[in-house]
Amino acid sequence: MDRARYSRFFLVVVLLVLSSLAIGATKLRVTTWAGADEAALDEAIIAEFMRLNPEYEVVYEPVPGDYYQKILTDIGAGTPPDVILLDAEMIPAFVEGKYLTDINPFISRLSREGASGTNLDEYFPVLVDIFRSGRSLYALPKDTSPIGIFYNKNVFDQFGVPYPPENGWTMEEFAETVKKLSKDTDGDGKNDVWGFSFPSWVGVVVPILWAGGGEVFSPDFTKTSGYLNSDVNVGTYNFYMDLLAKGYAPTPQEASSLGGASALFYTGKVAMIITGRWFNVSIKSQIAKGADLKVGGASIPYASEESKATITYASGWAVPSNVADKSGATKLAAFLSSEYAQTKRCLEGGLAVSAIRSIAELQAAKDALDSTFIGMLDYARVPVGSLTKYYRPQFEDTWAEAFDRMNVGGETVKQAMDWAAATIDEYIEKGEK
Repeated sequence: MDRARYSRFFLVVVLLVLSSLAIGATKLRVTTWAGADEAALDEAIIAEFMRLNPEYEVVYEPVPGDYYQKILTDIGAGTPPDVILLDAEMIPAFVEGKYLTDINPFISRLSREGASGTNLDEYFPVLVDIFRSGRSLYALPKDTSPIGIFYNKNVFDQFGVPYPPENGWTMEEFAETVKKLSKDTDGDGKNDVWGFSFPSWVGVVVPILWAGGGEVFSPDFTKTSGYLNSDVNVGTYNFYMDLLAKGYAPTPQEASSLGGASALFYTGKVAMIITGRWFNVSIKSQIAKGADLKVGGASIPYASEESKATITYASGWAVPSNVADKSGATKLAAFLSSEYAQTKRCLEGGLAVSAIRSIAELQAAKDALDSTFIGMLDYARVPVGSLTKYYRPQFEDTWAEAFDRMNVGGETVKQAMDWAAATIDEYIEKGEK
């Protein structure tokens, strides 16, 4: 065979091989709610998965609109994405609807094969527990954001107030600190610098009640009466309401009229804000724009060392129950949670705290603020919403109305909490019949 004919023959063979590989590649679809910046990271992670696993072709489908309605419609139509991203609070409803695959058996097999992201011991235990139900596992954690306190060091320095202790602090120490930080700087008889932003959002309320020594549901999640409205919880929330009444925090109406809690924090009008680690992304953005911000982190104040607690929120990569290739989908879900993926998303991208301990430790070494929040994972608890379907929207909406009853309706904390507990119990009772 002459050189020209040999070259043509060789080219045909190569094209046939490539064609057969393309035809034989299994297509997997992955759906998220990612915005442009996060989508770019996801696409880079998916490209690496396909490089390592050429037998798969992955189609990335971020959904900009009504995300959950879209994926439920696709699942119902029998055309589900192979991997979906779920908030932890959506897990109970999806499990009850039999929309999810128990990926535990696939993880076990893939782990023996050395597939990335399938060694569950790499993850913080609380983050795996978020997606467990009994012996079943329904997702792998993408990343996480514990709830804690951000404090503006400039305000503390301005008034000569010591920073919060690094190893945690009591509610009494917190109260003394916010008192010292609250000032009337213009002499009109009202504070215009406040010690903290009042915690009214349910996602913060639950962990401050835990830290006060209370619970919000019964252990079996069949009722909230006697738990949400317990004397301990009423006392804890009264503690914060009393600080608000003394003028140590802007009222929610004041905060809203002044641009919101975040703006007040950035401008040194509010010294502390209780929120999730995701706030660090906004802080870095403000600093990049030239803001003079020096920020530290602290734990939620607790009633006693024994009640020291917080909550950590997470989303996870899950596999719908009616996908064709459950093993391949699980392999992709695991890679999206893997050390490679979390290095890209968390260590390099800075979007959240890594769910993998070794990556989180690198984040802690790189960023002192992250170090504080990563330390909270040692005593963080699983979100209530990942344990009961009555959290979203029933518990969330009921608490929002209960707070309105306290804030503008004139009800006491006890009255509002009694109403909330009875209302949520009614939802549960109707749902169980």
